[in-house]
This record gives sequence, structure tokens and C-alpha cells, in this order.
Amino acid sequence: MKRALKWIGGILGALVLVGVLGFAWMVYSFNKALEPIGSIDEYQDVLADWKASGLVDHFPSSVPPSARTVRFSSSPGFLQGGGHVQLRMELPEAEVKSLHKHATKNAKQHQDGGNSVTLVNEQDDGLWSTHPHTLTEGTYEFPGDYRIFIFHAEPYRKGSGHDWNHGESKGMVVSLQRNEVLYYAENW
Repeated sequence: MKRALKWIGGILGALVLVGVLGFAWMVYSFNKALEPIGSIDEYQDVLADWKASGLVDHFPSSVPPSARTVRFSSSPGFLQGGGHVQLRMELPEAEVKSLHKHATKNAKQHQDGGNSVTLVNEQDDGLWSTHPHTLTEGTYEFPGDYRIFIFHAEPYRKGSGHDWNHGESKGMVVSLQRNEVLYYAENW
């Protein structure tokens, strides 16, 4: 009888150990999957994943050879948490001016500095833009020299005014002072 109890205890102990290790692996994998992607090597795969949404059609198909100081951030979002894609880079002055001109013609609205809710809070018809995911960690607003161009933004629940609890937005952010261009897409 003692032998059988030892045997059963050993099996139960092994099962508990396997269960604890399996749970720990699942929690680690879950947390890892929610971390934003920051490697530019993932750019093509991320664009492919977002392509069907129509929110990244204004992004360049690849990083321009003239780009310097390239920053990339992407998060697919999870449950109530929103997803985003941002590509930020320094470009030659002439390219930045050309992109600024293009964005000026194609934007529904724009704002100087701020973040995703600046226009929503300042204007009755204000549109949602983006947060500075590719700027220095802890930065929650774009400085005033960054012009945020909003190409498309709409809440998912229509007909009740601007209910921005869930929605989507895409556009560009340009700083002529810093010769930087940032492409963005968000859904939440």
C-alpha cells in the first residue's frame, strides 16, 4: 500500500510540475506576443498583415534607401487594446518637403503637435490621429514642429456623433524642422 501511495504521489507531483511549467510558458508566450515589434526587419510582414485593413496603403512598400535614423513600431492590439503601425525616418530635405506638400493636399484635417485625441477634444468635428509610438519612451505628445496629417479617421460606431471608443485612423506626421516623416495607422 505504501508503495502504491508513493507511486501515485510521484505521478501527481510530476503532473503538478508539468502543469505549473506549462502555465508559466503560456503566460510568457502571451506577454511576448503583446510586446510591440520594433525591428525594421519585420516591416514587410507587418505591412502584409495590415494590408487587408486598408490602413497602410499610404506606407512606402519598403524603406527608402535615402532614409536615416529609421524607427519602427507595430502592435497588433488585443481585446480592447488598440493596434498600431508606425514608420519614422529622417529623409533629405527635398523629399520631406515633397511629402509635406502631398500630405497637405490629401489630409482631411491636420494639427501641429499633440496626440491622438488633441483634435477630438478641441473641435466638434475633430478627428482621431496617433500617439508618438516611435519617439522617445515616455513621450505622450508630438512637439509643435510635427504636423500630424489625418488622411482617414472614423469611429466604428457611427450615427451617434463622434464616439471614439473604437475606430481607426491613418496618416502622416511631418517635421520640416527635423526632416522627419512618420507614417501611421491605428485601430482600437
